[in-house]
Amino acid sequence: MNDSFGAGSSSSIIARAGQIMGIFITIGVIGMISSMLVTESLSGDASQINRAGALRMQAIRISRALVIDASDKSTISDEFSAFERHVSELFRGGMSNALDDEMVEKQYRLILNQWQELKAADSDKSLLTYDEFVLEIDKLVTLLQLESEKKLALLRLIQGASLFTLMFIAFVVLYRLNQTVVIPLKQLVKVAEHAAKGDFSIKATHKSDDELGLLAQTINHMSDELALTYQDFESMVDTKTKALSRSNRALQVLYRAASSLATQDRQQTDEQIIQELEKSLGIGKISIEYFSRDTTSPTIAITEPDVAQQFDCLNILEFPLEKPNQQYGCIKWHLPKPEQPRQWQTKMLQAMADILATSVELKQQRNTQNRLIIVEERAVIARELHDSLAQSLSYLKVQMSLLTRKMQKDVSREMLDVTMSDIKQGINDAYRQLRELLTTFRLKLDDPSLANALKGTVVEFAQKCQHDINLNFELPENTLTANQEIHVLQIIREALSNVHRHAKATSAGVELRLNNGKLQIEIWDNGIGLKDTSQEQGHFGLGIMQERAKSLDTEINITPRIPKGTRVLFEF
Repeated sequence: MNDSFGAGSSSSIIARAGQIMGIFITIGVIGMISSMLVTESLSGDASQINRAGALRMQAIRISRALVIDASDKSTISDEFSAFERHVSELFRGGMSNALDDEMVEKQYRLILNQWQELKAADSDKSLLTYDEFVLEIDKLVTLLQLESEKKLALLRLIQGASLFTLMFIAFVVLYRLNQTVVIPLKQLVKVAEHAAKGDFSIKATHKSDDELGLLAQTINHMSDELALTYQDFESMVDTKTKALSRSNRALQVLYRAASSLATQDRQQTDEQIIQELEKSLGIGKISIEYFSRDTTSPTIAITEPDVAQQFDCLNILEFPLEKPNQQYGCIKWHLPKPEQPRQWQTKMLQAMADILATSVELKQQRNTQNRLIIVEERAVIARELHDSLAQSLSYLKVQMSLLTRKMQKDVSREMLDVTMSDIKQGINDAYRQLRELLTTFRLKLDDPSLANALKGTVVEFAQKCQHDINLNFELPENTLTANQEIHVLQIIREALSNVHRHAKATSAGVELRLNNGKLQIEIWDNGIGLKDTSQEQGHFGLGIMQERAKSLDTEINITPRIPKGTRVLFEF
C-alpha cells in the first residue's frame, strides 16, 4: 500500500485516486456480502430454537400422558405423532444447516436415538427416562443458541474489521495526500505568489513522476525562463532609457543651437555648439568649416587650434552643411582610430549639420530679401519721382523754353505774364508734390504699417480741410505688399488733396475693406461734386490716380454721391 501512494511512484495522482476508490469499494462490498451471508444464516435460528423448545414441551406432554392414563393408547399415539411432526419440522426448518456443527449434529443424533428407544420401549417407561430425554433436548436448544451467538459474533467481527480497515486506509490516504498533494500544492502556490511579485529565486522542491511533479518541474522551468526574460527586459529598458536620455540631451543641444543661431553672432554660436557637441559625444574633437562664395579656402571654427595636427591617429568624419544644389561647409569629427562612431552620434552630428545649413541658408535668404527690398524701394522712389517731380520739372523746362522764345520775339507783357504765371504754378505744384513724396516716404520710414500711415495722412488733411475726415480700416495685417501700399497711399492722398482744393465739403471719409475676397477702397465727401469727371485730368489731377491704379491692375471709378458729394472707388 505504501508503494501505491509513494512519492516516487510512476502512477499519476488520478490513477492513485482510482486505486484508493477501488480499495474502499472492494472492502465495502466484501463487508456487505459477508454481513448478508451471516445475516442470511441467522434467518432460521430463532425458529429452530422455538421448534427445539417445542420438542421439549412435547416430550413433557408425552410423559404426563403416560402417567395420567397409560391405558389411553389413542392419546399417547397422538402425542407420539405430534413429536414426530415437530422433529420433522425442526429438520425442514433449517436444522440441516445447524448439523454442520459437530456438537449440534451429535446432540441431534442422540435425541433421535433416544426417541427411537422411547418409542420401542414399553409404555411404562419411568418418568425419569423422559426427564433425561427433556434434558438432552435442552442441551440441543442450548447448542442452537450458542451456534446463533457465534454467527452474531462473526457478524460483529466482520463489521468491525471492515470499519477498522477503512479507517486505517483513510488515515494512510490522508497522510499520503498531505505529503504528496497538499504540501506540494502549498509550495507551488508560494512559488506562484513570489513569481507574481517578480521574485523568481524561489523554486519548487517537490520531485515525483505524477502530475504535481510535472507541474513543479514546469513552474521551475517557467521561473527560469521568466527570470531570463525579466533580465532581458531590464537590459532593454536600461538601454532604451539611456537612448532616450541621449536623445533628450541631443534635442536640448540642437534646440539651444537653433535658438542661438537665431539670436546671436555666428562665430560665438559656433564655439558654443562645438563645446556642447564635444561634451555630448564624449569623445573626439569637433571643427566647423564654412565655404566662402568667392574663394575655395574655408573659414574654420574650432575649440582648439590645429586639431588635426595634435592628433596624428585620427579618423575624420565629415558631415556636410548642404541644401539642394548648394554646400555651405561641413562639420568635422576628429575621432581616434580605435574608436568607431555610434549611430546616435552620427545622427546627432547630421542633425546639427542640417540646422547649421538651414541657418546659413536662411541668413543668405534674408540678405537677398533685404537687397531685393532695397532695390524695390529704390525703384518705388524712382517711379514716384518720375511720375510727379520729374514731370513737373519737364513742364517747367518747357515753360522756360517758351518764355525764352517769347522774350526773344519781343512779345507783349501780358503774354509774358501768362507764361510767368504758368511757371509759378508749376513751381508750386512741383513743391507740393515734393512735400507729399517726402511725407509719404517719411511715414513709411517711421512706421511701416499702412494703417498708421493712413492715420497720419487723415490727420494732415483734416487740418488742411478744417473738417473731420473719418477713417475706417478693416484690413488684416500684411494684406498688401510694400509697392501696393505706396500706390494705395498716394491715390488716397491725391483724392484727399482734390477734396481739399475743390470739394468745399464739411465731411469726408476713407474706407478700406475686403469685399468677396477683393480689397475695396472708397474715398468720399459731401461737397459740391464734379460736373465733369474729366476735368483737371492734367499732369497733377485724376490722370496720376488712374496711372497708379493701372499699376494695381485696376481702375478708379468716380461717381456722384447721394445726396451730394463725390465718391472715388477702386478695388483689386
